[in-house]
Amino acid sequence: MSTEGEIGKLLDRIVEYSAMINIVEGLRMHALAEYQRAHNQPEFAAAELALAARWTENHANTQLSLATDLATRLPATLAALQAGQIDAYKARTLSELTLPLTTEQAREVEDKVLAVAPNQNAATMRQYTRRAVHRVDPDGAEARHRQRVADRSVRLQSCDDGMAELRAHLPAHLALAIIDKINAAACQARTPGDPRTADQRRADAFVDICLGEASYQAQIQVTIAATTLLGLDDQPGELAGYGEIPASVAREIAAEGTWCRLLTDPVSGALLDHGRRTYRPPVALADHVRTRDKTCRFPGCLRAAAQCDLDHHVPYPDGPTSAENLTTLCRHHHRLKHAAQWRSKRLDNGTVVWTSPTGREYSRASEPVLANGPATRVGVDTNDRPPF
Repeated sequence: MSTEGEIGKLLDRIVEYSAMINIVEGLRMHALAEYQRAHNQPEFAAAELALAARWTENHANTQLSLATDLATRLPATLAALQAGQIDAYKARTLSELTLPLTTEQAREVEDKVLAVAPNQNAATMRQYTRRAVHRVDPDGAEARHRQRVADRSVRLQSCDDGMAELRAHLPAHLALAIIDKINAAACQARTPGDPRTADQRRADAFVDICLGEASYQAQIQVTIAATTLLGLDDQPGELAGYGEIPASVAREIAAEGTWCRLLTDPVSGALLDHGRRTYRPPVALADHVRTRDKTCRFPGCLRAAAQCDLDHHVPYPDGPTSAENLTTLCRHHHRLKHAAQWRSKRLDNGTVVWTSPTGREYSRASEPVLANGPATRVGVDTNDRPPF
């Protein structure tokens, strides 16, 4: 059985080797860009590269295009990769998500993202980059969303052993509503002695729903500023479990959904109060915490709060059942905390600090309810506080 100190040393080595891989990948991208630039016939540069590297020609073209884009349009990203600060996936994400932008806009996004990307995981960095792209080009974001909606599709892919895959390309809010409905139906179907795994129950629930044999009202959480709802501006909405969505989509969802009043701090955007559909305090408290947290509060996890458990930082009964002592955790990270001896604490500013069994600390900063800034509050007493 290894000691925590030995495990810590192994973690240090893994992090060091990962940085070395990033550096080598940066050097490889630089060499690819130089090869493309130096080739006498750039159109055919991929042919010999594919043979020399044992790649397909399509893959060679993809690698050359990425390397050239990083070297010419996003040089700071290539420099960060060569310095070992980011990995190849993050560099590729910046390239892909900024392709529709002008060079000036792309570099504005690049500056914002590289300031935080070294300390983010891949999923969080991608969400942050999407948000930054939306900020610098809101009109383009609306147009791109309309085009993506026009490209929606469902495809059947044959698999081995009598199986097949259904792949749906859908607007994010609809996809999240569907998976919420599947998860809820699978949970309802669980009975004592049921031998099926969670994945099997979800698959069976999906079939039942598609064939009209299940009923459950899906729930998704979308936050939209009052000014945007009234058409006074076009701030993006926030779809829990996904990130920003265009203002037009947020308004469309609001027109069809059940509204709930949110009061936010005018400076920080932190949630102060949450309107509720019932006067039962436990439900009000759960609604408040899930709306405030938006996702699982383990660093890097983006599981929507609606699909998470409520956990006490200080275990009950030593700690109170209050907004300050509660947080949302997906089932996996809930189990990790209690079964693997992780500890969490919530700071006054909302940041959750996690301590691993090796003694290392990892933090998850709080986010405003609307990432683009707090919603305007009209006629609200600034001394208002959560009713818990």
